[in-house]
Amino acid sequence: MPSATAPEVKGTNGTNGTNGVHKPVGDVLHVIDSRTGQYHAVKIHHNAINATDLKAIKAPKDLEHPEYQNEQGIRVYDPGFSNTVVSESKVTYMQVPLHISYSLANDGLEGTIQYRGYSIHDIIGKKKFVDLSYLLIWGEWPSAEEAQKYQERLNNVPLIDESVFNVIRAFPKNGSIVGMMVAGLSALQSCDMAAVPAHAAKNLYLGQPQNVDEQIIRVMSSLSMITAAAYCHHTGRTFTPPRKDFSYIENFLLMTGHIDESTGLPNPRYVNALERLWAVVADHEMTCSTAALLQTASALPDVISSLISAFSAGYGPLHGGAIEVAYKNIEEIGTIDDVPAKLARVKAGKERLYGYGHRVYRVTDPRFTYISEILGELTEEVDNDPLLRVAFALDRAAAQDEYFISRKLRPNADLFAAFAYKALGFPPNFILPISMISRTQGFMAHWKEAMEGGPRIWRPGQIYTGKLNRKE
Repeated sequence: MPSATAPEVKGTNGTNGTNGVHKPVGDVLHVIDSRTGQYHAVKIHHNAINATDLKAIKAPKDLEHPEYQNEQGIRVYDPGFSNTVVSESKVTYMQVPLHISYSLANDGLEGTIQYRGYSIHDIIGKKKFVDLSYLLIWGEWPSAEEAQKYQERLNNVPLIDESVFNVIRAFPKNGSIVGMMVAGLSALQSCDMAAVPAHAAKNLYLGQPQNVDEQIIRVMSSLSMITAAAYCHHTGRTFTPPRKDFSYIENFLLMTGHIDESTGLPNPRYVNALERLWAVVADHEMTCSTAALLQTASALPDVISSLISAFSAGYGPLHGGAIEVAYKNIEEIGTIDDVPAKLARVKAGKERLYGYGHRVYRVTDPRFTYISEILGELTEEVDNDPLLRVAFALDRAAAQDEYFISRKLRPNADLFAAFAYKALGFPPNFILPISMISRTQGFMAHWKEAMEGGPRIWRPGQIYTGKLNRKE
């Protein structure tokens, strides 16, 4: 409820610059600066305050510490953006209940994810990739005609240039697949320099929806080819060009050589599994990689530059790269019989258990149920994979251990998605690249949204803690 009265502080200035205290209008944060005795009313909008409003809270310059910059207004110190919102968005909504669940079972206490206002419970298994990616990027479900036209536009993107293939093939076969993707994207960028704003010497995308949409189609289709080409180079497979009568996911499986030997076509079971997996992880709001994409996009480069920033952030072991680390961690366990010893080392503080715990969720991750269902349909594949047998034995043991229960350490849904990719036949070091493709529909939605706003480069500040005015 809006505050009825302001504190009784005489002879002070409000943030509106007028003398004295007056009754604020609407929801406000009442601030009294102990350094000056001044009262300030800071407006609250959407349960947030505008950080720039705090610049009005000033104090006399500190002669001993000029680096504090008191006279320029108070600043917000928030390392890692743990309680900072940097944009408004209509793409994805997430909510985590305050009540904490202590059971790894699905006890009804779960987080909420909505894409453009639609719950994932009404999407997964009911909508195809072409529908969901359209919804994320353009804001509404496509009609049958719009979905068909969108699919045709994706399929009509030309095969990537031979120079892009050559850049990928220049990598050692055992090199980084993510590195190959980034290099392939850079080569793709160089194939059309007219699409690079700095080269064209003009704004090409801010407030230019037609150009934005054209680049989204081009990059989404080309990225699938680049990733498949990188995978084929890494595994020694032959790259198969996409077909115009296939869906996005069918073409991805075709290009990577993941086809049924009896038909030469993608296995419909695997296509269906990927349709659901890619819906589960299509977007996750303001992640580290999404923030990296938007930070770069604020400088108004092309979408490829922004996407490379997102992929680079995602490669880190504290973000998407944690999945590959988790897999190697599981490989090092050895066999199912070695699981208890691994957990003992974790509880003794000697090792970490990667893939458990999430910065956002301390309750049942709403994505977890659907990934579990997919894994349940891949029982035969799981049973035939020694690594996955160890992974599930580890999960069963952790789920019954008070150490993990009491600390609310739940398996990360992204880790279980990785298990599903492994069951589908993809090696551990390709799981992050395939995850990046599935997340690109969300990245494109955020980039398009950013290009609809005003020009405002992201330029955070810092608190200087070094020495001043030093001389030799």
